[in-house]
Amino acid sequence: MKDYIALAGQYQAGVLSGAIPACRWVKLACARNRADLDRQDSPAFPYRFDADAGRRICQMAEMLPHVKGPKAFIVATDVAGRQHWNTIVLEPWQCWILTTIFGWKHAAGSVDPEGRSREGLRRFRVALCMIPRKNAKSTLAAVIALYMLVADGESGAECYSAATTRDQAKTVAEIAWEMARRSHGFRAHFGVRMGSETTKTLSVPANGSKFAPLSADASTLDSLNVSLAVIDELHAHRTAAVWNVLDTATGARRQPLIFAISTAGIDIGGVCHQKLAYLEKVLDGVFRDEAFFGINYTIDAGDDYRLPEIARKANPNYGVSVDPDDLARKVQAAWHSQADLNDKLTKHFNVWLRTESAWMSGSLWQTCTKEGLTLEMLKSFPCWIGVDLAEVRDIAAIVAVFQLGPDRYAAIGKFYLPKVTVDKSPIAEMSGWVRQGYITETDGDQADFARIQADLLALCDLLQKVQEIDFDRALAAQMQQELKTLLEPRMGRDAVDRFVVTVRQSVETMDPAMKMTERLVLAKGLEHDGNPAMAWMISNVVVERNHKDEIYPRKAGGKDSANKIDGPVAFWTALSRAMAMKERTPDYKILVMGGSR
Repeated sequence: MKDYIALAGQYQAGVLSGAIPACRWVKLACARNRADLDRQDSPAFPYRFDADAGRRICQMAEMLPHVKGPKAFIVATDVAGRQHWNTIVLEPWQCWILTTIFGWKHAAGSVDPEGRSREGLRRFRVALCMIPRKNAKSTLAAVIALYMLVADGESGAECYSAATTRDQAKTVAEIAWEMARRSHGFRAHFGVRMGSETTKTLSVPANGSKFAPLSADASTLDSLNVSLAVIDELHAHRTAAVWNVLDTATGARRQPLIFAISTAGIDIGGVCHQKLAYLEKVLDGVFRDEAFFGINYTIDAGDDYRLPEIARKANPNYGVSVDPDDLARKVQAAWHSQADLNDKLTKHFNVWLRTESAWMSGSLWQTCTKEGLTLEMLKSFPCWIGVDLAEVRDIAAIVAVFQLGPDRYAAIGKFYLPKVTVDKSPIAEMSGWVRQGYITETDGDQADFARIQADLLALCDLLQKVQEIDFDRALAAQMQQELKTLLEPRMGRDAVDRFVVTVRQSVETMDPAMKMTERLVLAKGLEHDGNPAMAWMISNVVVERNHKDEIYPRKAGGKDSANKIDGPVAFWTALSRAMAMKERTPDYKILVMGGSR
């Protein structure tokens, strides 16, 4: 018998060793799975890998016929006149995806919030596979649809393919329907009945299971009880409406699956880019989501897409369903037309041409974590406190930056968010960060400026060498004035005016601070407390460059995105002042709270 688990393992090992060309995200996906296999016996990791479950779907896949392309041909006709079609042969990367999604199960002792056992139920409830065109991703989706229709142990299974139009939704449905039509053994064994050629539906009357394509009209989907939703070409969905309705419709199932497939697109405000950004944070270790599987076949920044080994990175079926000569011809023909070239990069290399490049990964930022770092440990070092205020939707941030020595700094932040905003946040980790104390939840639906002001004064009491409190101008005027009023009797007017500072948020301020941060992180000249909320905010920073190659921070996804960058802005506000004072070579004597410390 073919060893699908071994094939998947060989693929994973090849990616991680570099023998198989792969981009950063594919490497991280494989590294995540390898780490999971290593820790599956740990009490803190309530999952186990069921090799038999992984093999089962692969075995069924290779019993199904090809539908399109040069491998879709009749191999024999039996005595009853029935045609037998050439069947699928899975590539190692396909084995890896299928065995990973379907092999991982909840371990013994795992229970749901209602106390019911989850043992043996599938771990992954969402799978996002970003794969360029002509790499047989629709065939893979059709295999999953047929398997979950008949072999997933789900009585009354409801399996759907959804897209922006009903015709697009029929792309996967048509392949699944045609596979079933060409495989009389499959239909007979599982009792599958064919719907009409127009509807492309399938059903199993014996247990009430069905498979059908759906249109994108989210308002008509509310009555579904989804066990599988294949969402095709997710990049074409301008909103998350269909995704959200289908996700909600899985609530009554114990091991549902949303399987989303797509190439890259151009709408960075859409649900596909949002889910991809979330996947990248999961793979990067910024978010922990054990139920979310994903892989993104693309190229790395700076890659020359004209090279065959780079084309292999983005196209896992290179040399199989992706013809190398044809792909090279298309790229060559598009070379003199930027619009045509952009189209090829998007469709054949999975490149989001309007997406912003992340300034720094959360995992790189976290390499500077110093376990157990506290304000008490840093209180004798010169310190600048950066403040970025917010009213409702954004995070209010205080970040204390300490100079430990020449080109050595430390930073610890405090972050605040109103309870109403926490409750409504689409960021899955937000409530957990609040529970763990990484973000302070304040009452009501407005920022608690009184709490923030009190914490600033407490910091000045604790820390011995506070040089300045540095404010972003936005929303700061009232708090600055109140702080000056409170501090003036102890410091004097001139000193307090030098102590409570407004820092202009300009490229002249941010560029040197951000570039200094890059140098500090790479040289391990920065220490911080490893707050995961700060790492998330760092990973949300994208850069805008001017003609001088100066950079300025922007929020990934645009101004209406749920992403936040308030912590990094507060950090750079303070760091910029620390750098400026370093250039003036001060003696670090400062009047704070009534005297020289």
